[in-house]
Amino acid sequence: MFTALLAAAAMLLTLALPTFPDGLSPAIVAFLGMVGLAGIGGGLRSHAARAQLVFFLPWLVALLVAFFVGVLRGAPMMQAMEDALPYVLFVLGLTAGRGAGAPRLILAAIFGVALFDGLVSLWRMPSFDLSVVRSTYTSHKVIAGHLLIGITIASLLRLLTPPARSLRRRFFAVAGALLVVAVIATVSRGMLLGLSVGLVAAVYLRRPVGGLSLSLFAALVGAVFAGTFWELGEQYLRLGSSATVDGRVREINLCLEVFLQRPALGAGLGDEILVDGFYVSYVHNLVAYHLWKFGMFGSALLTIPFVPLVRQALRAPPHLRPTIVGGALSIGLYLVTAASYKSYFLVPMIGLSVGAVLSMLVSERERTQGRARSLEPSDPSGSP
Repeated sequence: MFTALLAAAAMLLTLALPTFPDGLSPAIVAFLGMVGLAGIGGGLRSHAARAQLVFFLPWLVALLVAFFVGVLRGAPMMQAMEDALPYVLFVLGLTAGRGAGAPRLILAAIFGVALFDGLVSLWRMPSFDLSVVRSTYTSHKVIAGHLLIGITIASLLRLLTPPARSLRRRFFAVAGALLVVAVIATVSRGMLLGLSVGLVAAVYLRRPVGGLSLSLFAALVGAVFAGTFWELGEQYLRLGSSATVDGRVREINLCLEVFLQRPALGAGLGDEILVDGFYVSYVHNLVAYHLWKFGMFGSALLTIPFVPLVRQALRAPPHLRPTIVGGALSIGLYLVTAASYKSYFLVPMIGLSVGAVLSMLVSERERTQGRARSLEPSDPSGSP
């Protein structure tokens, strides 16, 4: 229980943390310490958490190789350590969530943080004219993308709540809908794309025929009203504005140029590139970032641990699987198209969510199997 309380407290502390920190403050140090202690506690408490940790040994190799490559090429050591931090925080969060005795408490804390930040972002908006203002202008924290985590958790907690507790189920449904509104108000193209793909995937996995029908209907409506939708997209999603897109394309091109010069091991952790007159250590594309700093060797190692994670997620009970897969797609897609993979508070939040969900899936499978065994007819002869 101590691990769950510590992890939940760390998540609640994110409400007071800055989105873009300028150095280490006492609050950030406390947050990192709490995540570290929760990760250690989860590993000491649970054999399943330690087994999960073994899957991430390839990450250790990738980080060590990339760290030494960067330092030997003259990259600043502090920047190299900063580049390695998100991977360490994700593993600590995963271990803490997997080994916590009360994973639902952790998910509730993360959901509460996402809901609070989403409501604050909506409250601060002076107008809902999304062509003029968006919630990321009034609440920078929502650009991290944790609202997508909140939507996934709200759906999961609703499904895990017994039908008899209808009031709680309605609360999660309403809260999830408010988070969807908050995501729309961010006018973040990556976040909206992730939300759309996640919802379509969840609907398709739950009801394939319904998912295909919905996709065909959306395609038909899009074809008929293409002109109107393009006009709305230009107004609200800045589809006609190429300034932001061009800047990110330049980032990616520079990353790929460095990668092509060093395709095997990459440029190493700590390396920086000059983009529009500024030296940057990250780009708005996770794939390009990995190729740039880790090369083909490190990037391949970084993908290995996700194979067992995906297998565990696909073994979820049928009524939970669509929500888990859809949520994973929405969050993963946003991370690929944004720079939130460098966020010091989002990355451990994702790790905790994944670990807590996997822990709850084990309990749910055991409960489902126990219920199935109790419904099996007994043998009147008494033979084994």
